[in-house]
Amino acid sequence: MASNNNEQLNAICCDGPRGFRPWHQTEAAHLVLAYQEQRLPHALILVGPQYVEKTHFAREFAQFLLCLSPLNGVACSECKSCQLCVAGTHPDWINVEPEEPRKVLRVDTIRQVQARLQQTAQQGGNKVCVISPAEQMNENAANALLKILEEPPANTYFLLVAHHASKILPTIISRCQRLSFAIPAQDEIIHWLADDFTKDAIQQAIEKGRGFPGRVYTLLNGGVDTQLDMSRLDAFFSGRETAQDIAKNIDASQLPDFLDGFLRLASNSVKISQGDTVAAANNSILSQLPAAKLHQIYDRVAAAKTALAQNANPRLLLESLLLQCLSIYSS
Repeated sequence: MASNNNEQLNAICCDGPRGFRPWHQTEAAHLVLAYQEQRLPHALILVGPQYVEKTHFAREFAQFLLCLSPLNGVACSECKSCQLCVAGTHPDWINVEPEEPRKVLRVDTIRQVQARLQQTAQQGGNKVCVISPAEQMNENAANALLKILEEPPANTYFLLVAHHASKILPTIISRCQRLSFAIPAQDEIIHWLADDFTKDAIQQAIEKGRGFPGRVYTLLNGGVDTQLDMSRLDAFFSGRETAQDIAKNIDASQLPDFLDGFLRLASNSVKISQGDTVAAANNSILSQLPAAKLHQIYDRVAAAKTALAQNANPRLLLESLLLQCLSIYSS
């Protein structure tokens, strides 16, 4: 029996569920096989750092679960159910996310989910609820979800996406099968994007995006690099923008990336001040400062990252940080 299962698993992996990222193929194949053998748990929690495409995985697997004619672990992409999934209008797919980044998910939202799950599936198949990020649920919402998970409706699957599993009720986690996701190898990212971009471009984006595939994809497609918005920082230090101008245009969800970029900018400027010609390719107004001041700025940004992790107000934190750094710059 085990040999037969391995053959089925290999067949699914080789066929490769089309929409799944290359580094997700094995996890996808295991879940598809579990579903085919009617042993898929009703709740999964996808855990790992942000930007490793966990939400994409959840959406692809949700479409597979809702597809009316799946073949070898692949959603057919042609049935009415698949078309509704692609359009984002499938009545049996409940997508739960905060209205704004970093905002909590409240109990009323989960109660609405419960009411919808009590209805018969309109397409005659499964019902799927994707919650992302699951740690944004407040205590009442989490308790309401726990009650649903304790007695889940028939033919209903929950896919919880979590960047910080430690912030989720242990009792919720105990009701879910856990899948852990990590940053993939560079070769896997290169293979994923090789048809559309040169290897050099991908490698540069991997370095700039710190290996996170979601960031790499955004950078290659012309997205704004919130990690390193050098021009805006230069405008701030030269007096063309205020701290309030920058803070109001950086979303709270983007702030961790922005601070990472600020750290790299300060570090790069230290190298330039010490005569590094390679670093000079990414020159900034800060590189005019002596190394001692740059180290002070670096320390302020690092402290702000720590404060943000402790739930400081994002906008006030950024405004305060920028004013501190401007004081160092101008002194």
